[in-house]
Amino acid sequence: MKYKKAELKPDEKACLELRGLYEQYGYKKYKMSKFEEYSLYVENKDFLASDKVITFTDLDGRLLALKPDVTLSIIKNTQATIQCNEKLYYIENVYRESRESHTFKEISQMGLEYIGKVDAYCITEVIALAAKSLRTISKDYILEVAHMSFVVELLESLQVNEHIKFKLLRLIRSKNVDGLRRTAEKADLSELQIESLCRLPFLYGDVNKTIKEAKKISLNKAMDRSLDELSEIYGALKALGLAKNIQVDLSIVNDIDYYNGIIFKGYIKELGRCVLAGGQYDQAMALLGKKVEAIGFALYLNEINRIAEQKPLYDVDAVVIYPCGEDVVTVAEAVRQLQKEGLSVRAEKAVPPNVRYRELYRLENGILKKEEPSC
Repeated sequence: MKYKKAELKPDEKACLELRGLYEQYGYKKYKMSKFEEYSLYVENKDFLASDKVITFTDLDGRLLALKPDVTLSIIKNTQATIQCNEKLYYIENVYRESRESHTFKEISQMGLEYIGKVDAYCITEVIALAAKSLRTISKDYILEVAHMSFVVELLESLQVNEHIKFKLLRLIRSKNVDGLRRTAEKADLSELQIESLCRLPFLYGDVNKTIKEAKKISLNKAMDRSLDELSEIYGALKALGLAKNIQVDLSIVNDIDYYNGIIFKGYIKELGRCVLAGGQYDQAMALLGKKVEAIGFALYLNEINRIAEQKPLYDVDAVVIYPCGEDVVTVAEAVRQLQKEGLSVRAEKAVPPNVRYRELYRLENGILKKEEPSC
């Protein structure tokens, strides 16, 4: 049965359009089981948003889990090599702990992964597809881009212990300038190092202006290279007509043991929250024994359904009123006749009081007549 696009929920509309978009670029659909061996998640728990996973014992005695993540399964099963790239997209449900309710929640995701040899073009393509994915949902979106190396190299140059480094990372993520200054002063950092840390949370907004400001606090060549890479990718996106909704936020930092290079987050105005997240994760590939590079993103379909859509003017296109005793086949043929015209139809013996309809028809002596609206 074919459904009109207007009858689909926002996430269903997005899935239909994005499947076509991703396949245009050569991405193939990846399908995984609802279950995965629990050991995969135990061994890579730092890669997950939460260490809480739903588990059960299979009939053969294996400990299985309802999947909390798709990317780990893709990494485990990929056949990609440096010489042969693999391009995949997926539509899957994952099962994670909800931070709000502290209960497990089924989360619908759509995303894609580019695995193999990742160069500037690959990065540009994935970010462009992320931007186009957001634009499919809403014209009023923002895609924030960052580079892990800028923050990681800054922290490495401070030569502080791991405990202090991770505390600084948390404070950078939360844009806590006062906390950054207090922690840096306690660690006996120089005024230049403290100033660089405290300016990080303000390095966001217009790409060219932000990169220019970031270069003022760059402490080494590695930090310079990360800014140059951001600038190069932005230039390519600008040439593709996608620059308008792209910003930089250098305080975005993912898990430094798994992620590297370009990372990004997507927002739409109607929600004001992150609906898309992605980036490069070469280090995660290495930790799972894969000698390849990778970049990808996930789009959170559950969030899309929170968008307040305009209530339709009508519950149904047409109502057909038929008299008592009318032949069943005659009524069915009248309904089908209107459905062939692309209308949604409701057949009733009397005009339903709580149904909003666009057109009213009456079936009399086997003849369907449209009733003109009264003035």
